[in-house]
Amino acid sequence: MNDTRDGGSKYRLLVPIDTNERDALAQARYAGSLPHASESVLVTLTHVLHGRELDTPRELRSAQRVGAVQTAREWLTEHDIESEIRDVEFPYPPRDGILALADKIDADAIVLSGRKRSAIDSVLFGSVVQTIVENTVRPVVVVDPDSVSDGV
Repeated sequence: MNDTRDGGSKYRLLVPIDTNERDALAQARYAGSLPHASESVLVTLTHVLHGRELDTPRELRSAQRVGAVQTAREWLTEHDIESEIRDVEFPYPPRDGILALADKIDADAIVLSGRKRSAIDSVLFGSVVQTIVENTVRPVVVVDPDSVSDGV
């Protein structure tokens, strides 16, 4: 639990979001499913820039400019869940940036969206989810966007 500005204590979730809005909503809904989320949860949203995103001018490189991040933030706001957006300082490999931010904010847990991949795909291409699970002592929650309902 982390202290908040008002002196209270909230369960802090780090929610790294890709560009997929469906995944982002599944991650936000997980936060909303926690007991008393509107009073007890603080969600830190982020996005690890990659690919062509890194070619944009530095002043435009921000998690706030990512549609999926905005979608998750809007859902959290509609459900009265406190959230903030933070940029990842070390974008490559994504695991390093996510883990560094988790340490910086002292996250109580990391919430990721998992994609169904074959075993061969995981071996050949790796998995951000897998590398985060293997390289942190923090709890990691992996949500499946196919199994999350539209309600809270």
